[in-house]
Amino acid sequence: MQKILLKNVKLVLENKLINGSILISENKIEKIFTDKSDLSEFTFDEVINLEGKYLGPAFIDVHTHGADGADVMDSSEEALRKISKYLVQEGTANFLATTLTSSKEILKDVLKVVANLQDKDIEGANIFGVHMEGPYFSAVYKGAQNDKYMKPAEIKELEEYLLVKEGLIKLFSISPHNQENLNAIKFLVDKGVVASVGHSEASYENVMKAVDLGLSHATHTYNGMKGFTHREPGVVGAVFNSDNIMAEILFDKIHVHPEAVRTLIKIKGVDKVVCVTDSMSATGLVEGKYKLGELDVNVKDGQARLVSNNALAGSVLRMDIAFKNLIELGYSITDAFKMTSTNAAKEFKLNTGILKEGKEADLVVLDKDYKVCMTIVKGKIKFSNL
Repeated sequence: MQKILLKNVKLVLENKLINGSILISENKIEKIFTDKSDLSEFTFDEVINLEGKYLGPAFIDVHTHGADGADVMDSSEEALRKISKYLVQEGTANFLATTLTSSKEILKDVLKVVANLQDKDIEGANIFGVHMEGPYFSAVYKGAQNDKYMKPAEIKELEEYLLVKEGLIKLFSISPHNQENLNAIKFLVDKGVVASVGHSEASYENVMKAVDLGLSHATHTYNGMKGFTHREPGVVGAVFNSDNIMAEILFDKIHVHPEAVRTLIKIKGVDKVVCVTDSMSATGLVEGKYKLGELDVNVKDGQARLVSNNALAGSVLRMDIAFKNLIELGYSITDAFKMTSTNAAKEFKLNTGILKEGKEADLVVLDKDYKVCMTIVKGKIKFSNL
């Protein structure tokens, strides 16, 4: 059982910062020391001096389609491994492989491939499950989803997806604008899947009906949903008003104005917001022409847009940049870690997302400029530029 001591570090605990050290044993955090602790009674296989850098819970991304030229919809282990290896460089230790609206046959193939790698020790970040984004959406808010596959939900079809592997689908984005989709939300929640409102023209009342049925998440809040007005609060109004909804935010300063991000956090509170990347295959690569599923995308000036209608098509955002954007907006480092790690861990019942003895050792080391220096996944150093 290898024991690694990370010493001389600023530990970002849930609500405070302390100077100290942390002991990793196997895949868990065994002990947290303050800088006044006596370490003489402990033995270590490896000691790493982090020279005053920050150490916090590694990021968790519950909405990413791809990176480094690979897309979840490529339906190959090679693509998933490539995404995993890239994400760990941005400080992410756990992620949900996110699908796109497509045919049932293609989606089942993708699910089978992800199932083979779920929670396996691979090169980079851990794939803890799947986020199915579609196909039960409103075409009017399709964004970069392919509307030729959009349709009302069918329970029989949902059963087929869930039967690929028990516990594989963790999150399902759906629009509660019709009765079929409301029935599907209840079905999904009863099966232990987190149901999320996304790409939706649903009324305020229908979203709140969905919340009563167990809907508890919002997909890239503000984007791909009916906005807030004083006469029709819309999907956004329901996200604002429901304490049961965990709100994703895509904070790349392109999809959502920073002050709209602040408004969301002010309304929801730092415990009810999760930062996501919604990253696509062009993330980490040069600008140019790419694919998002079957759709052509042009990446220019840091923006990914559909060639067909110039709609935003996911992003090239990284979790470390989202984290830094929160800091620049004035949030504390402890709050920034809540919105990039802790909240998602709690929502999906992961034994991680916080520096605490007994938790899995999914850790990220950041320098004074919040640049990722090291990422540890389940106690193993998967990335380091120290």
